[in-house]
Amino acid sequence: MFLMPTKPFTTPNFNLLMIKKIIPIALTLALVSCDKKFNDLGAEVFPEMLIQGEKANYPVKVIHSLIDVVQTNAGSILQLGERNDNLYGTMSASVVSQFSLTTYPPRFGSKNAELEISENFDEQETITDVWLEIPFFTNQIDADGDGLIRAYDIDDADPNSDSDADGVSDIVERNNGTDPTNPDTDGDGTLDGDDSETENPNPDKKLYAIDSLFGNREATLDVEVTKLNYFLRQLDPDNNFEQQQPYYSNFNIDTYKDQQLASEQIQLSFDEIVIDGEDAQNLTPRLRVPLDKSFFQHQFFDKEGATEFSTAELFQDYFRSFSIETSNFSSPLLMLLDFDKMVIRVAYTYKSEDTEADPVVIVDEDSEYVINAGFLKFSTINRTTPVSPALQDIVASTAPAKIALGGGLGSVATINLFEDVNALEALKAEKDSWLFNEANLTFFVDKQIVEQYGLTLPERLYLYNANTNAAITDFLQDGTSTQSQSKLIYGGFLLEDDEKQYYKIRITDHLRNIVTKDSTNAPLRLAVADVFATQSPVAMANANNTTHYKIPARTISTPKSAVFVGPNPTDPALLDLKLQLEVFYTDVE
Repeated sequence: MFLMPTKPFTTPNFNLLMIKKIIPIALTLALVSCDKKFNDLGAEVFPEMLIQGEKANYPVKVIHSLIDVVQTNAGSILQLGERNDNLYGTMSASVVSQFSLTTYPPRFGSKNAELEISENFDEQETITDVWLEIPFFTNQIDADGDGLIRAYDIDDADPNSDSDADGVSDIVERNNGTDPTNPDTDGDGTLDGDDSETENPNPDKKLYAIDSLFGNREATLDVEVTKLNYFLRQLDPDNNFEQQQPYYSNFNIDTYKDQQLASEQIQLSFDEIVIDGEDAQNLTPRLRVPLDKSFFQHQFFDKEGATEFSTAELFQDYFRSFSIETSNFSSPLLMLLDFDKMVIRVAYTYKSEDTEADPVVIVDEDSEYVINAGFLKFSTINRTTPVSPALQDIVASTAPAKIALGGGLGSVATINLFEDVNALEALKAEKDSWLFNEANLTFFVDKQIVEQYGLTLPERLYLYNANTNAAITDFLQDGTSTQSQSKLIYGGFLLEDDEKQYYKIRITDHLRNIVTKDSTNAPLRLAVADVFATQSPVAMANANNTTHYKIPARTISTPKSAVFVGPNPTDPALLDLKLQLEVFYTDVE
């Protein structure tokens, strides 16, 4: 059954062309002063038109599915660390990756192996340090232009604020070359505001805001790096080597361990790494773990010129893969790191001839060699504690009062429209007399449950066709975009209004196709996915069984979860927030 029309409303009958003309004004109104928060881009942001409309509500059915095993090499964002979710349990994530050389064969020192032999000169390359480095995702947003990024600015809307309380404003410190985060830049015991001879000992210092860390950033943890005796294939032999080889969250690292390269207890540092030397550039903040120098000396540098380093294929078979695992957290910390920029940095010395001296002098030179992360890398994700009984009850219900969504080894929800076939046929009968203005699914956050379990809400939800795994028509046709977000009319953002939090997803064209074009009333699938920063198609990953369904790759890397009011709330106070299909229309007869 559905509720035929409620009170009239005023809304425009807008098509995509009208949207493209109006959207710059609407976005200016909706996105001003926002930081990952979006006002509702519904009919209310458009100029009022004298078209009287009505609203009808239709019930929906929801079925949950827990994600137990999922493909983790379909997206670019990988997890490392430990996540504790009071609803979904504790999950541990590790990373497996290939590494590759810049050139084949590589050259260490100033001469390649053949030249060293022909000239009878041994450069004696000797490793001094080896580091595994994985950069943090960072930003340097400076909203007020005072030279101090938001993360360190006491008032990022006022360039004259004094963040280090030394009597000198941030913007004046920028112009003077002093440090706006240090009240005594030169360390002589006199505050910058009273010091007439301050000199900055580190004028090139850069500050970074660290993104995508979830949990206690000050936690201590153990990091273990291991060489694996497992060859990572790029292409899948089960699909005639025409598709990418899938790797799954339940990959067993222990089965393939060959040699341990590091076992260190660390605590993250968020300072840039200072590199000494003329023209040397400092490194952005990163996870940095010292590796076994003897391994790289014997298995890498001492084999310069060996056949194993002559081609990429031979090198991949020789070095195969590495795992990065974490354990013994003082408190949970999950890290989304920039694994595409992961490197093994090898610092070494070598002998060189100073031919300008007479006689020729042998000198020591310093250099480094960088081994880059390969294309193929993926996360393993294991649930180390079970999901909560509350989540089990939600997932098991055939008429759920609540909807639960989670990233990683979380859950998705399948939404069926028009279980009552008669309701759909009745709506189709009105297709010549009803002008469909807008159709939405609105998911109201169950704030009590979210607060009770301490959940971190995602910035966005994604709704797609559960049969084809493709985006619905409204997503595909929405070309709206800002510098950092896309698909603004389609929606799915976290919104707030009168102490209510909700996500509204527009399915107007999807409904029109069902009603007016007899398109298949396919089930829809809902998942957390955070942001879609571009107009590119949403990357999908196999979940549980490749023949059953797929979920967005960003769902796997989103360490967030949420609970919404379902279609069958048992709490009378939530009845007005229950999930239902809202259809706004104009009766043209």
